[in-house]
Amino acid sequence: MELLHLHNVSLWRNSVTILKNINLTINRGEQWAVLGPNGSGKSFLMNIIATLVFPSQGEVIIAGKKLGEVNVWDVRKHIGIVSDYLQFSYPVKTKAVEVVASGFYSSLGLYQELSPAMIEKAHTILRTLDLHQYALTPFGKLSYGEQKRVLIARALVYDPDILILDEPCNGLDIRSREEFLLKLSLLVQMKKHIIYVTHHIDEIMPWITNVMLLYEGQCMYAGDRAVFDDEALLTKVMGFEVGIFKHNSRMYWYVK
Repeated sequence: MELLHLHNVSLWRNSVTILKNINLTINRGEQWAVLGPNGSGKSFLMNIIATLVFPSQGEVIIAGKKLGEVNVWDVRKHIGIVSDYLQFSYPVKTKAVEVVASGFYSSLGLYQELSPAMIEKAHTILRTLDLHQYALTPFGKLSYGEQKRVLIARALVYDPDILILDEPCNGLDIRSREEFLLKLSLLVQMKKHIIYVTHHIDEIMPWITNVMLLYEGQCMYAGDRAVFDDEALLTKVMGFEVGIFKHNSRMYWYVK
């Protein structure tokens, strides 16, 4: 069953083409990575999928609902997104459990009353993601990686079908990055469908089933992980001569 379908999606701003004729279908059971260099249009594409930006042309169908023909707020409940913007903008004194609960109102901070059911769900999600020990900790007192995970919890309050992680390892040191990546397996166990956006191939975990390659706003590939055997295509997309090796089911690259 299709969760997401993009047909000939393009985006331009002030006569500049940002995305051109993007076609993508994500089915239930698939976990996707979107790989491409900085400036390839990854974040713009994610904002379209999250219904935060409308395409200049093309069709976007999410959980059977066509963007432009239904209430956008009904569509947004199917999509969760975590980005650097949200992390940098969030009020630092807000307790972690309140950060999670603010997802019910899509607000930066908590300014409305919570029902007992909302509070209980926020605590349940924190427990599921092994974060409950931080429930009463102010957001600004959490480590960078812990903040990322709390924002993931916030994105889960409506049980979205798809969770977009837009370069979530930005700002993490190596140890924190590896701990964060390992914790993401909890989301797979929860049967969430992840779109993991990155320009680092070594962040693409073994549970990722499909890959999209973006280059200068165009989709160069969308399919299974077999693309990692195509060093010529990866070289074209990334802009440098790429060599690939595997270790413990992870992919790594180097400059030839």
